[in-house]
Amino acid sequence: MPAPLSPVYRRRAGRLLALGLCLLLCACNLQDNSADTAPIAATAAPAAPPRIAILSPAFGAEFAIGEEILVAVEAEDSIGVNRVQLFVDDQIVRTVSSESLQGDLAMSAILNYETQRADLGRITLRALAYRGIAVSAPDEIQVLVRESRAQVRATPAQGSGIPAIPNDGICRALVNVGLNFRTGPSTGYRILTVLPSGTLALITGRNSAYTWWRLDVDGSEGWVSGGYTTEYGDCSGVAVVAG
Repeated sequence: MPAPLSPVYRRRAGRLLALGLCLLLCACNLQDNSADTAPIAATAAPAAPPRIAILSPAFGAEFAIGEEILVAVEAEDSIGVNRVQLFVDDQIVRTVSSESLQGDLAMSAILNYETQRADLGRITLRALAYRGIAVSAPDEIQVLVRESRAQVRATPAQGSGIPAIPNDGICRALVNVGLNFRTGPSTGYRILTVLPSGTLALITGRNSAYTWWRLDVDGSEGWVSGGYTTEYGDCSGVAVVAG
């Protein structure tokens, strides 16, 4: 039978056991802290803002009071342009939105503005593109507004994609932005094609709320949402037609 441990030995063994438990607890705490302080993975860089350019009219073009200016712009974004806006001397005068909820990677649009007497002289046309709250750097030009057409010394050449609009009173629609051409007057109807901005077509019918137009485009009839068009001529006699 082994001899019993002396009191001194038992005290030393107890101290060693307590020291071992303390070291074990410290190791556990170090492991927990290392997990808490692990580096956080870097998030993706935010997308760059949209870009926009004014294609027409040319810098310095001249117009008369009461004459309409058709401003052609091209905007792009890696996610999607939702809308474009036209400013005249820092005042918003026209907004054109994408028909797509996701926006367009490339958006061509025509924004129209009729000059006022207050515009007489040199004015600044400024365009901006938006993706949600993200906004592009502006593109801007200056044009000259004169008292009458007889004083206009330089007739502005129409830019590419901008039609000449006849002053004959016939009801027509100008497509302001790429627009779905459908078989009926709602988004539930099949898409025939997409009409590019600048398409000018006869209006041959409407729905009862004046929110959809039936157009004749090169002999083919279809429907477009009126929120993305500008109307010219006398459209008061356009009849309601079935989709």
